[in-house]
Amino acid sequence: MATMRGGDTRDFGSAANEVDAVQALLDTVVPDRSQRIRIEGEVARGGMASILAAIDGALQRRVAIKVLRPGNEHSMLAVRSFIREAQITGQLDHPNIVPVHELGVNGDGRLFFMMKLVEGRTFAALIDALRATHDRFGSDGLPVATAVEHDDLLRLLDVFAKVLDAVAFAHSRGVIHLDLKPENVMVGDYGQVYLMDWGIAKVLPPPAGLNPYELSRRVKDTLPLSAARETVIMGTPAYMSPEQARGEHRSIDERTDVFALGAMLFEILTGHPPYRGTSAVEVLMQAEEGGASLPDDLPVPRELRRILAKAMAVEPRDRYLKVEELQRDVQRFRRGGGDFPRQKYAPGDWIIREDEVGDAAYIILTGSCEVFKSIDGRWESLRKLHAGEVFGETAILASTPRTASVVALTEVTCVVVTREVLESEVDAMKPWMGAFIRALAQRFSEGEEKRRMVAMGVGIERSAHDIANSAMMILGSWGKWDRDLGSTMGLGRLVGAVKSSLGSSQDQIIAGLAQYERFFVLDDEHDTVSLRDARGLRKALGEHLRF
Repeated sequence: MATMRGGDTRDFGSAANEVDAVQALLDTVVPDRSQRIRIEGEVARGGMASILAAIDGALQRRVAIKVLRPGNEHSMLAVRSFIREAQITGQLDHPNIVPVHELGVNGDGRLFFMMKLVEGRTFAALIDALRATHDRFGSDGLPVATAVEHDDLLRLLDVFAKVLDAVAFAHSRGVIHLDLKPENVMVGDYGQVYLMDWGIAKVLPPPAGLNPYELSRRVKDTLPLSAARETVIMGTPAYMSPEQARGEHRSIDERTDVFALGAMLFEILTGHPPYRGTSAVEVLMQAEEGGASLPDDLPVPRELRRILAKAMAVEPRDRYLKVEELQRDVQRFRRGGGDFPRQKYAPGDWIIREDEVGDAAYIILTGSCEVFKSIDGRWESLRKLHAGEVFGETAILASTPRTASVVALTEVTCVVVTREVLESEVDAMKPWMGAFIRALAQRFSEGEEKRRMVAMGVGIERSAHDIANSAMMILGSWGKWDRDLGSTMGLGRLVGAVKSSLGSSQDQIIAGLAQYERFFVLDDEHDTVSLRDARGLRKALGEHLRF
């Protein structure tokens, strides 16, 4: 032992021992490759490669190793494709795309790449597990489409939403997957979702004028597909777009994946892919034609039918231009209100007409409308409606004639809320909320019944207080202000409006107004009525109209 200045005492023999101990620890924790990876067994096998489960001894984690099968190591096509898949997948750093850790050659001289081991089941297996298609078959021996339970549908759409996230990200990096199907999606037990198998992906050339930063983020394709492979139809025919099935490689872009995502949604809704047949050639011929659609009798929300039809349109120009557009519509459905279809109207289009029997209400998403009502044979403008406003709601609660007309002033997009969909939403609510809405619907129904009785010439007995209150509100809204007389309008017009509102007869309305003659001035000769003291009338009515 030696004593150093400042009292520092070191045991040089112990230091040497510590160095040896550290090296021994490193040799144990970070051994050479032959000792580091311990293979557990094969978990999957394809024509070109196998996937093995293994333990990474350094990190003590389970990993997956994809390795070329014997006989492929000297095939240029197989080696290029294998390396290309590893490189493309490795550059797509996204939570829903399986991470690639390493690309190399093992001790047997076989090419491999190491990636995260995804434990779970395929999306296809999950779809099957949540359905009852296995015990229902048609005359052709194929499963018959059945509806999935609502809660199960939402669970499947949650997984689908994560697949959409992964594909949207890949497209932002210039990569088209080209083999999207439930079999290529792995789902864990705790919400993990991974899009797999990027082996036939197409890397698009960057668009002209892309800034350097965006250019640097795009996936680099160091081993592009050979000309020979460009002429080969690759993918799974049961999910292919027509252009992919026909081998039109120059037509392939983001919309090709959009179609396949629609085909995946088709399987979520039916339990089987869009195209089925007894041979691959038969299925491929169906895919070339396109036009798959859901069975008419399958109970699928109308909005999902619309989404599916747009995603799987035969012509690429009729599909969603970007995955993000498909994402938005699916997200709206998942968040509620997604059962409601959307309708567009051109300027001047009549959206609803007075006196027609309606069964839907409308929510304006974009644009402006004007509300009109026929009073004494003349069309009177009541008000304008803008984005976010609702109209036609009475019809959703009672099948009664419309009391006004609505015309589009600009190009208008509306959400159409039908009674059928509203009732299904109410059934999913808390019981007290559903009871509250049904009671409200009953009140509306009673009011509409009274209006129908008026239309048939049957008067409804109303108190003078109700009549005076209704007349006051109508004059305040539609009357013209006169400095001497107050709010003034045509007597016949007022009577018609009160009749429409309360269901009272003309004689009852005139009699009710006469009881408040100190406030209303009726001029039969000039067919006018005026309200000269609205404040006094409100005070007089206050004692009678308390709820």
